[in-house]
Amino acid sequence: MSSPFNILVIEPGDADARELSSLLDSCAPLDARGESGPESRAMDVAVRVVGSVPAALAAFDCIRPHLLVFGPHAGAAPEPRSVHQLRARAGMEPVPVLAVLDEHALPADGVGAGCDDVLRRPYNRHLVRLKLVALRRYCQFNRNLIAQCNRMRRSQSDLLKEQAGAQEIFRNMGRESCLEQTDAIRYHLSPRAVLNGDVLAAAWAPGGKLMLLLGDFTGHGLAAAVGAVPLTSIFYSMVPKGFTLSQIARELNLKLHLVLPRSMFCCAVLLELDPHKQHLRVLNAGMPSACLCRAGGSIQMLESRHLPLGVVRWLNLEEAVQYVPLEPGDWLYLWSDGIHEARGPSGELFGEERLLATIRNAFPAARFERILAEISRFSVGQQDDLSLVELSLDQITAETVEIGEPLPDPPGTGHFGDWSFGVTLAAEDLRQMDPVPLMHRVLAQFPESGRLRDTLSIVLGELFNNAIEHGLLQLDSSLKRSEHGFGEYYRRLESGRRQLQDGWIRIRLSSCRAGGDCGLLVSVSDSGPGLPARTGAANAYSGRGLALLQSICRRVEWQPGASEVRALLSWEQEENSPWEREGAPAKV
Repeated sequence: MSSPFNILVIEPGDADARELSSLLDSCAPLDARGESGPESRAMDVAVRVVGSVPAALAAFDCIRPHLLVFGPHAGAAPEPRSVHQLRARAGMEPVPVLAVLDEHALPADGVGAGCDDVLRRPYNRHLVRLKLVALRRYCQFNRNLIAQCNRMRRSQSDLLKEQAGAQEIFRNMGRESCLEQTDAIRYHLSPRAVLNGDVLAAAWAPGGKLMLLLGDFTGHGLAAAVGAVPLTSIFYSMVPKGFTLSQIARELNLKLHLVLPRSMFCCAVLLELDPHKQHLRVLNAGMPSACLCRAGGSIQMLESRHLPLGVVRWLNLEEAVQYVPLEPGDWLYLWSDGIHEARGPSGELFGEERLLATIRNAFPAARFERILAEISRFSVGQQDDLSLVELSLDQITAETVEIGEPLPDPPGTGHFGDWSFGVTLAAEDLRQMDPVPLMHRVLAQFPESGRLRDTLSIVLGELFNNAIEHGLLQLDSSLKRSEHGFGEYYRRLESGRRQLQDGWIRIRLSSCRAGGDCGLLVSVSDSGPGLPARTGAANAYSGRGLALLQSICRRVEWQPGASEVRALLSWEQEENSPWEREGAPAKV
């Protein structure tokens, strides 16, 4: 037997109270199907009679009634205020209220006062019993509904706590980011849920290069945000080691392909900005076109040229990576599709055309706020995660740490020592491999080598690229006289490097000491026919490598027709150093 069905009757007349109480008692036991008998799931009826509303309020908490009945005298003209007080005492659990009316009374007399239904007098026992069975089902349904709502509320509370913890973890994962270290990068990330399916990561690579990643996982909330864990961990571990954009992109894609379910992927735009050589490498994989605003007012859209990350196992980046020469006064804008898909009151999309019109009509310094204001004014509610990134490319260049500035060494390190090591890369290795991370890993084992991390990255990168471009592939730098030729030059470089069948490049690093001056000698040679007298005239898009190397190295030595270039890096600038001498020509 289950707990009784409690009925609280409010009736000041003794005779009417006894009659109503007897009627209700005779309707027990109740069954969910409206039947009675030993096989039915019966439920007793417990009737409690009080003479007034104040008495009902006093006894309410003890009885916890499932049904309230205003008797013949009380139900003839129930006060709405009294019904409201009784309902309020019941709290969240709804308690039906019946009013007993005479045969010829209008039902509105009771229902108009806030009662749910009426009982007619003289009573029909069968009809009263059917009504009680229906009310019992109604009460049971509402109790189950309230219990389910409570469970959902507790589950939601637990989920919010878990999401808050996950949000803290994601914030901690971004501590290696340089986003808060410069005013040249402005960003706005607005998640639709607590957690963001869009991810933004940025870090300085050795040599002062800026690496930035904006990604958009399918969906939103916790499921989408989980993908940020492998994405950011790989990004922040590879960038400081000097890996290239292509190597980072391939590693990110492979990891996401292995860990994400087949229904998930990550649209992403990954960029590498070299502030010293003033060019930008961009990989757009499924994201909306990035917008490069030139100082002259023209706009160049860097569209997607590859599938999103995680869709296929291996990336084919031969035509996907775009090389863009930069000019003074350039700005770059990146955004996720949450901006395009923002909807107005009529369901119209914000769209790319409206976004580009906003960019064209705003002053550069006010574009970022103008875009966000237009989206806020246009949209009704947020349908997706929304991200916007602005990069002032001039300012990034100006804020880059001075190349060659020594990095602090931990206490207790000894002198640099006397050593040398080298590596020879064959054609098979040269198709994909970048020697900069390898050299950094080896050099890191020597005390005080951290002083030359950025300088070595630039010098080694320049000399290695010089050996491939002009030593093995015999590319002509005059191609880079125009913006179109600049892109064509690097397309030929990528294609030629992947098709290398023979040839080699040898890299050798050695410590050197003359008098009191310590230095690092970098030697790069190749199997090509020898460097030409000039590798291309300097112009707006080329010829920057030589000036850069001469500004950060003590010496850069090579001979026309030879296939070896040597550069001396020194971190003890003493006067009258024996390395300061005139002599060999310098060319890269």
